[in-house]
Amino acid sequence: MIGKSLLNSQYGPVVPALEWLGFTDISFYEDPWLARLNIMIMDAWYSIPFMMVLLLAGLQGIPGEVLESAKIDGASAWQTFRHMIFPLMLPVSLTAIILRVIFELKLIDVVRIVTGGGPGSATDTVSLFIYREGIQKTNVGYATAMSQFYLLVVIISITIVLWLANKVVQKVS
Repeated sequence: MIGKSLLNSQYGPVVPALEWLGFTDISFYEDPWLARLNIMIMDAWYSIPFMMVLLLAGLQGIPGEVLESAKIDGASAWQTFRHMIFPLMLPVSLTAIILRVIFELKLIDVVRIVTGGGPGSATDTVSLFIYREGIQKTNVGYATAMSQFYLLVVIISITIVLWLANKVVQKVS
């Protein structure tokens, strides 16, 4: 809601600031490309802090002895990162990536509140389409079938990503 309010062409503070700088006819949600970009920015606005906390927890979980031994052995900062920190952070990083992919596959809230899938269907997502089909059009059977198929696609995709990630972790370890 904050992002939608900030970029609103009638009462948002961003449009008058841009008009003061000399830009005219500014609408953040009429152009499909700009609407998609704004949705991505708003999505990143609330998801990046969670990812940073997750990665910070992983960094704080690295034993100090590991970094101390690298320092004693004379490793540079890059060598310490490449050979010590990166391999130890790989499971946490992969977890963060997988969670982010899952969050993106189920993205509905930002799109529904800000653009409703528009302009046209430029910012439409699968989850929003299923919602509209089941709730607004009351075609519950079709929406249920679509959501079950979508769940199957998500499970298969995440399983493949986990399988590939496991290969990478084993190779690095």
